[in-house]
Amino acid sequence: MKNFFDVFISYGRADSKAFAIKLNQRLTAQGLNVWFDEEDIPLAVDYQEQINDGIERTHNFIFIIAPHSVNSQYCLKEINLAIKYNKRIIPLLHVEQISQETWRQRNLDKTETEADWQGYQEEGRHSSFPNMHPAISKINWIYFREEIDDFESSFTGLIGAIDQQQHYVEKHSIFLVKALNWLRNQKQTNYLLVGEERQAAEKWLKHRFTEEQPPCLPTDLHCEFISESSKNANNLMTQVFLSSSEKDNPIKEKIRKTLMREGFTVWTNQTDIKTGTAFQEQINKGIEGADNFVYLISPEALKSHYCYLEIAHAFATNKRIIPLLIEKTDIELIPSQLQKLQFIDLTEYQDQDKYRSNIDKLLKELNSDVAYYESHKVLLVKALKWQQQTHNPSVLLRGYNLQHFEAWLKVAKQRKESPPLPLQEEFIIASLNQYKPSSLEVFISYSRADSDLARRLNEALTSLGKLTWFDQENIASGEDFRREIYQGIEISDNFVFIISPKSINSPYCSDEVEYAKKLNKRIITILHQKVAAKDLPPALASVQWLDFSQHGGDFLTNFTQLVRTIHTDRDHVHNHSKWLQRAKAWENSQKSADLLLRGSEFVLAQTWLKKIEEQNKQPPATELHKEFIQASQTAIEAAETAEKERQQHLLKLQQERTQEVEKRLEQEKKNARRQKQWLVVVSLFGAVATCLGFFAA
Repeated sequence: MKNFFDVFISYGRADSKAFAIKLNQRLTAQGLNVWFDEEDIPLAVDYQEQINDGIERTHNFIFIIAPHSVNSQYCLKEINLAIKYNKRIIPLLHVEQISQETWRQRNLDKTETEADWQGYQEEGRHSSFPNMHPAISKINWIYFREEIDDFESSFTGLIGAIDQQQHYVEKHSIFLVKALNWLRNQKQTNYLLVGEERQAAEKWLKHRFTEEQPPCLPTDLHCEFISESSKNANNLMTQVFLSSSEKDNPIKEKIRKTLMREGFTVWTNQTDIKTGTAFQEQINKGIEGADNFVYLISPEALKSHYCYLEIAHAFATNKRIIPLLIEKTDIELIPSQLQKLQFIDLTEYQDQDKYRSNIDKLLKELNSDVAYYESHKVLLVKALKWQQQTHNPSVLLRGYNLQHFEAWLKVAKQRKESPPLPLQEEFIIASLNQYKPSSLEVFISYSRADSDLARRLNEALTSLGKLTWFDQENIASGEDFRREIYQGIEISDNFVFIISPKSINSPYCSDEVEYAKKLNKRIITILHQKVAAKDLPPALASVQWLDFSQHGGDFLTNFTQLVRTIHTDRDHVHNHSKWLQRAKAWENSQKSADLLLRGSEFVLAQTWLKKIEEQNKQPPATELHKEFIQASQTAIEAAETAEKERQQHLLKLQQERTQEVEKRLEQEKKNARRQKQWLVVVSLFGAVATCLGFFAA
């Protein structure tokens, strides 16, 4: 493995140089990468620094036992460093003791007397045993004594020892180097483990050897480093909040280290309050974001105002409270609410056996009902954020998360211990009653290996009021995974892709990218882990990524750049999604005319499309966009033509009707004139008749 060594050889030159050279050659021929001072210390460098670095990066520390190495101060430094880092140490017995003749040959340039030899013997420097390091004396040796033991047989045993639990030992070195790098960089969060590597470290730390001794043990630094990585991945939420008086900090630190070694994440006021932040506010957040509240009871703790505020807030938020009695205390001084709880007696914590026995009781309690208390914590943190952000709708639960917590609430309301708070119930009801948005602002695409960053991005975006599509919250079990993914991409304005070696090689991620490209979505890429530009899929290669390793990996600074990108040409991108959804609905209904655009909606869509063509806006419209808007225009034009024809037909009918009326009126006039004429004639005949009658008379 690059930059790591399978074996470090520590030896005394006077007794074992030739043997060490031979051993190095045989191990190298075996295919092992060996750190050997004859070959691995460059000229003109600090040799001790090179040795220290070699031990840090070595999986197995071989110590060649001989009088010179056992009594060497240089070898002692190497042994102590290997012990400090809990390296797997493999001792090889090479020389048991040297003779007076050998001693004289090594001191030919000096005048050595019999008395000097006797003094040398009295100091035990002639032998490997009197001054042997206690840690070396407790380990089974492999015997390589010249002219006594068979080298080949012993070498086979050595290779067997190196191969035993090899994977576990290698992980020990890899995580140690990363932890030391984190420590040497002031424990900055950007040096913590993330994604798959963090998950692998958590699994490694929790591994237990039931049928054999562990080849090596994690250091306290390993445990803290992995615990802090887990905490960072979970938005600083933890499994345990430790509360104690300042006087009891030593025992609290001991418990903290024990819990971290068992894989728990722990919050304490010594390690988790950042400089320049509001002290009590940070304490409250620590309690709210913890599954369990472990309270160290002592007379000093009961007098402490801070401890009083902490336990009060733990009760107010319905936390599981586990009291540890660390010092004999008058029961009358303990608050009545706390007296009702069963204590774990740790008053004899200085006795290691009793401490371990009682810590096991604590671990048993912490490992019970884990899922319930974790859900209680997560829901409380979300509900408080919703309340603090004046009921920000983007924080509300959706999809799978909503289903999960709705089911959790039904169970929780039946419990007596740590029941749900009214705020939690109010938050779930508000989530159930929320208006279902027609579109979302961001779809987050990522590999599971990068879930830490994806989760953090989602949290930060929702805190800004942005509606996101995030599979851990939006896909319920049993749903058609691909269909849900596609629908999420369709309704989202921006497609944010997290670049890493895992994501660009993931078939699921590739499928999401191709679908987003097919829909001409705006693709925003975030560089999380370095990849070669040539390895990027074509749909991503043309997109300028946002490098989240810039600014020292500071998340907030890089996140600000992401937000600026999302806000660029926001209306255009939103309309892209809006009209695409309408077009997809039209397409899915066999292009029903009822779903085409009309009136002002069509005018807006047509204006949007014209701007894209005139100003070359990105992302461009899809062919479906164009077809849908064109079909709407055609339908509108057809409707207008039909209306025009209808109007012309009505006009013609009106004209014909008018002509008929005019003809009728003309006929009526003619008839009226005829009637008049007849009346005149009749009148004349009447007058004539009257006159004739008169003359006749």
